[in-house]
Amino acid sequence: MRRKGITLVELLVVMAIVALSAGGIFFAYRSLVRETIRQSLFAKNEQDVEVLLTSLRKDLEGIGFGVPMDRLKVGTPTCNGLTDFAGSNSVVGIAFNCLSGNDELYFLNLATRSFRNSGCWWAIDGSGNVATQGRRWTLEDCPSIPPTGENLLCLDMASKATTSCNSPNTLIFTMGDRTSVGDFAVRYYLSNANLPKECAPNTFNLLKQVNGDSTGRPIASCVAVFRVRYFDGQGYTTNIDDINNLRAIRLCLLMQVGGKMDTQMDPPNRFEQCGDITINPEWRWYRWKLVEEDIPLRNIRK
Repeated sequence: MRRKGITLVELLVVMAIVALSAGGIFFAYRSLVRETIRQSLFAKNEQDVEVLLTSLRKDLEGIGFGVPMDRLKVGTPTCNGLTDFAGSNSVVGIAFNCLSGNDELYFLNLATRSFRNSGCWWAIDGSGNVATQGRRWTLEDCPSIPPTGENLLCLDMASKATTSCNSPNTLIFTMGDRTSVGDFAVRYYLSNANLPKECAPNTFNLLKQVNGDSTGRPIASCVAVFRVRYFDGQGYTTNIDDINNLRAIRLCLLMQVGGKMDTQMDPPNRFEQCGDITINPEWRWYRWKLVEEDIPLRNIRK
C-alpha cells in the first residue's frame, strides 16, 4: 500500500535542514555586514587622516605669518605652557616628553584664528599704492584695502619691525578684535579626556588650543604617538639655536584607522626620524597609519 504525506521524523529533518541553512545565511550576512562596516570605517578614517594633515599643513606653513622681527626666535616651552609661550619672544617651540612621552608643538601664526579676514594681508609699495595679498580662511577674496574696525599690525618690509600703517614699503596684517600677537599663540597636544570608545587602549585625542581659550579643540582621535622635530637643512634635531637655520618642522604621528579587527596585525614600531615606538600589545587588534612629513617654514626669516 502506497504511503501518503510525510512522517513527523521527515518533517523534523526538513525543518532542521532549513534552520541550518538559514543560520548559515544569517551568519554569512552578519559577517558581510560587519566587514562592510569595518571597511567603510577604515575608508572614513583614512579620509579623516588626510583632512587632519591638510589642517596641520595650513597651520604650520603659516608659522611666523604677521610676526614682528623681535619674536622670530626658537623658544623652549614647557608642557602645558601656552600662556608662558604667548608672553615670550618666540615664534615656534617644542615641549618634549610631555603626556606619555609625547611632544607638544607651540607656534605663532596670525592666520590661525577664524575671524572674517583671517589670512588676509596687504602691501604698501614705495609709491604708497596698496595691493591686496592672501585670501580669507574661507577661500574668499580679501578686501582691496585693510578693513576699518579691525586692529592692524604693520611691519616694515625689510626689517619686519613694527612701523606706521601709512608708511611706504609696509606689510599690513589684520588681527580682528585682538590687540596682542600673543593672542595668536597655538598649542598642539595630546589628551586622554573624552576619548571615543572605539579607540585602542593608551591612545589620545589630538587637540589644538589657541591662547585665551580655556580648553583645546579636538582635531583627531585615536592618536597613539605625536612627536615633532626641527629640520635645519642637514638633519633632524630636538634643539636649534639660530632660527635662520630652521627649514621645516617634522611631524610624526601614529594614528588608528578603523575599529577593532578579528585578527591581529603588527603595528609600526618606529619612525624614520622620530625614534622608536613602544607598542601596546592591544594595538595588534587595530589597523594603524604612520604619518611622517616635513612641513616647510617660509615666514620665519629675519
